[in-house]
Amino acid sequence: MSQLKAIIFDLDGTLVDSARDLQDATNTLLAEEGLRQIGLDEVKSMIGDGAAKLVERATSAAGGDLMRLPEFVARFLKIYEANASCHTEAYPGVVDTLAGLRRLELPLAVVTNKPYAATMDILEALDLSAYFNAVVGGDTLPERKPHPAPILMALERLGVTPKAALMVGDNYHDVQAARAAGVRAFAVTYGYSHKPHAELGADHLLEKMADLLPIIESGFAT
Repeated sequence: MSQLKAIIFDLDGTLVDSARDLQDATNTLLAEEGLRQIGLDEVKSMIGDGAAKLVERATSAAGGDLMRLPEFVARFLKIYEANASCHTEAYPGVVDTLAGLRRLELPLAVVTNKPYAATMDILEALDLSAYFNAVVGGDTLPERKPHPAPILMALERLGVTPKAALMVGDNYHDVQAARAAGVRAFAVTYGYSHKPHAELGADHLLEKMADLLPIIESGFAT
């Protein structure tokens, strides 16, 4: 395998725990419609496939009218993007790992299904934006993960070939997108996976983000 020249990260469930803010926005929307509130664990099971899918899942679970889904998605985005970083936090070890990777002069990117504006708000609020050379949001392209296009766009911006890159995510769509793009994939075992981690098909599982840097420093894929 060729030398590793760049790392791409998913955002929600990989770099940051955003479930509380997503829950608050979801429940604000549902309350406006007179629907029941969604619990935190329920929201975590709905995260990962973009805002529209989250709203669809929450609306369905609460017994709402899916015929009004486009209206609900637009309202959700307005609510969420105004408060995307109130409770969102970086997972333990994330900042030190990103700093260590930058010391190794590895270009880094974020590829997420979250809308770009909310992604940048979170990265800036948590002082993470300076670590990344490229950010591709869920609305940057018509396609989202598990489609490979967002990863390929990030690689193009980084000037790196797929075989020289690594994707780190927490869910099936991260691994599937990486595979489709010809990129190796690691998965963290925390986050919001919709499948057992052993079934994701990742090249390696990380119990915590701090485990990544030693692997890279030891000469992974060189």
